[in-house]
Amino acid sequence: MKIDKKTIEWIADLARLRLDPDEEKQIEIQLGKILDYMDILAELDLDDVLPTSHTLGFTNVTREDDPKKGFDSSVIARLAPRWQDDHVVVPKIV
Repeated sequence: MKIDKKTIEWIADLARLRLDPDEEKQIEIQLGKILDYMDILAELDLDDVLPTSHTLGFTNVTREDDPKKGFDSSVIARLAPRWQDDHVVVPKIV
């Protein structure tokens, strides 16, 4: 697919790029090759292909919620540098 100079300038403006004429020509060739490849991909018959968010067959592995006894607050109070009203006191960070 052929891309014209006006399109290259428009894309460069959107990307806030300043391109010299040599760079514009190089970008024109590269984008043309990319769009040619997209045309090849557009020829594929994808009617029976389901959309995916990724190519790997990941499934979410979960387990039952199994509540267990937590830490004893007296143990945490002994380990904390400062303890007040059943809470660990930490320095204020702003």
